[in-house]
Amino acid sequence: MTDAFTVVVALLPLGLTGLSVRLRQKKPAAAGPRRDRRLPRLPRRLPVLDFGVTVPLLPLRRPADPAVARTATMLTADIDALRPVTGRRTDWPVEAIEGAFHRVYASTQPWLSLARTRRDTTDSPADRARWDVWIAALTPPEQSVRGTYAQACVLVGQGREMLRALRETLAPCPSVGSVAKEIEQLIQTGALKPAARIPRRPLARRLRVPAAYVDLALADLAERKLVELRASGSAVALDTGARASAPGLQQSPAVDETAAGAA
Repeated sequence: MTDAFTVVVALLPLGLTGLSVRLRQKKPAAAGPRRDRRLPRLPRRLPVLDFGVTVPLLPLRRPADPAVARTATMLTADIDALRPVTGRRTDWPVEAIEGAFHRVYASTQPWLSLARTRRDTTDSPADRARWDVWIAALTPPEQSVRGTYAQACVLVGQGREMLRALRETLAPCPSVGSVAKEIEQLIQTGALKPAARIPRRPLARRLRVPAAYVDLALADLAERKLVELRASGSAVALDTGARASAPGLQQSPAVDETAAGAA
């Protein structure tokens, strides 16, 4: 200890700053294996945990038909061409408003024949009604196009909605009528309780249909008093037992039971 102190004192006059001599006593090695403080390496493939839940596998998507893919690409291009009308109303002169009308008619007129085919082949009254509205609004008039700024905004929105609906119908999926039958079966079997809110998006994912198909099916069921559409936009199932007890509705269950007994 005295020799180390003497060395430090002797080196100080030489201008060597920050030099120190540390005498550290080495600790004895601990008995037993050395503890590794590093984190363990994770396996490249994590083990699959089985919770006892069976999840159905979705079928693999087949490659789309080239013709269908080209049609979808053309529809997407026309949808992008019909951008929503933006800006102040005072910034739009008469010529710009007429140009917006001509742009909508030029983008939607080639698809009107396909829209009429979808209208004629649908099995849903609500679906047929929406196609009628789009076809009537997007058919070019025989006279010169004259309209207001608000009418141009509405027409652009209708054109985009019709083109999107056509693009959704390109992929094979159940019809609106079959979706309505599926929802009616859920109501009759009690899967959808009376006065319970009908989950639209989960139902659309389960049936693998666009969400608009579920809305149209609910509109058809509302006409048959199976579903109630509320002002908030939600839909609830009605009590089918109360409908069966009404006058004139007691005959159908008896016919079904007779037919079942005969079978």
